[in-house]
Amino acid sequence: MTTEDPAHEMMSGSASQLASGRRIALPGDLQLKQLDVLLVEDSADDALLLERHLRRNGFDPRIVRVETAIEMQRAMSEPAFGGLSAVVLADYNLPTFSGPEALKIIRASGLELPFIMLSGAVSEEAAVESMRAGAQDYVTKQNLTRLVPAIERELKEAEARRNRLAAELALSASEARFHRLVEAMPLGLLISDAAGRVVYANLAVERLLGYKAVVPSSAPVADGGLTLDAICPTLPSTIELEHSDASAPSAPFEATCVTASGEKVDVLVGVAILNPGDPSEDRQLAAFLADLTLQKKSEEVLRQTEKLAIAGRLAASIAHEINNPLEAITNCLYLIEQGQMEPDSRNYLQMAQRELDLVSKITMQTLRFYRRSSRPMKTDLRDLVESVLDLLDRRVKQQDVEVLRRFRDIPLVLAHEGEIRQVLANLVGNAIDALPEGGKLELRTAPGHDWVHGTPGVRVTVADNGTGMDAEVRSRIFEAFYSTKGITGTGLGLWISRDIVEKHKGRLDVWSRKRTDDTPGGTVFTLFLPVESGESAAW
Repeated sequence: MTTEDPAHEMMSGSASQLASGRRIALPGDLQLKQLDVLLVEDSADDALLLERHLRRNGFDPRIVRVETAIEMQRAMSEPAFGGLSAVVLADYNLPTFSGPEALKIIRASGLELPFIMLSGAVSEEAAVESMRAGAQDYVTKQNLTRLVPAIERELKEAEARRNRLAAELALSASEARFHRLVEAMPLGLLISDAAGRVVYANLAVERLLGYKAVVPSSAPVADGGLTLDAICPTLPSTIELEHSDASAPSAPFEATCVTASGEKVDVLVGVAILNPGDPSEDRQLAAFLADLTLQKKSEEVLRQTEKLAIAGRLAASIAHEINNPLEAITNCLYLIEQGQMEPDSRNYLQMAQRELDLVSKITMQTLRFYRRSSRPMKTDLRDLVESVLDLLDRRVKQQDVEVLRRFRDIPLVLAHEGEIRQVLANLVGNAIDALPEGGKLELRTAPGHDWVHGTPGVRVTVADNGTGMDAEVRSRIFEAFYSTKGITGTGLGLWISRDIVEKHKGRLDVWSRKRTDDTPGGTVFTLFLPVESGESAAW
């Protein structure tokens, strides 16, 4: 064909010229179905004939003709070829390009474009090879009657493939979201097969029990691997759940699980069969685990607090009952002292009177220690410190502790006297415990300020040069049930003390250094209480 041929002039040239809309107008053009064609073809005549054939068979084709790989890749970037009405028709052989090469480009791009090989006389082997490479069909130019049905069929199948791919992507995204949700939730999740072998465990299980998380790709666990019975012997099996409503979770119940290190952890468990409609041997059991450790500790704190309250009431009652005969004995000693007696006897009488005064003082301190007023009152912290020292005087003397008092004038603070006395008793008692071989205990009172809020108040310092604490102990001393005193300590003193101080809108700080062979040790507790703690806010 020569270049003067009008058809050649119309169909040759760049892809953009061919896409400019030179079409053959036919009656009923408005009812034609739109079709975007990426045509790999070096013959303009063949392109024109193809356009006429498609129009006569109900299509409104927009043809972009390319002859090289570069032109094809440029054309593929157009939005039209990402739509639902796009198709690729490719000649098998071109001077510098080929249909199989075009097919590779399409497949590498990931576009779901129907690809039909359209060529002249080609061997049957070439046609089969094209189909194996991914072409949807093979149509010869001498038999275009098969082209339109092939296009219509492939457009429908391409749409179905797109829908299926979209569904698969949506399902994959949903599964990924669900997996992230399960991994992020605070509840432990264990999934086992019908034999009780764990096939999935989320990260919460690893945090709670120490067992490494098991992902579905590694399931099922081999025989002898992790089992539900090894983790929690009280968990029901799938067989036991079959007699209940298998489609709904069982009522949550408390159980004890065994961690990877052999420790026991109290948990709240909910179980359910994931696939109740499957055969028994294929069913899977899901177990949700909620850590009850903090709840159990809270319950223990309540029990210990109640015990302390009962002990306090009992001590106060005993002290009250002892106080009455003490007064009678004091009166008797006074009457005896008024009579005639030997000097030695009088010395013994005065010694007894002093000891009786000490017993009476301890009794009164015990009553005051456990008696809580219904409302906070103006309190002198120096008096509280002295009362605590009186109460602990015997321990101070037994352990040869030197008490240094450095009291400055301080204002009264609004506080519950009994509770603050309890705090001071805990601090002073701990300081004495830190001086098993004797030492110095320094008590200071001074006016102070909360520099964060600018609140005026009083600062009480309890310092000792005892054994001290390392960083790990310091970081945990305010935890409930944490104690370094072995069986003699409850681990509640400082925890309760900080709670009392915070209720009074105050602060309790600590500094400590552990004693070593080279450096002295010691601990300093600083208690700050505001002058006006805010009765309505705190109580």
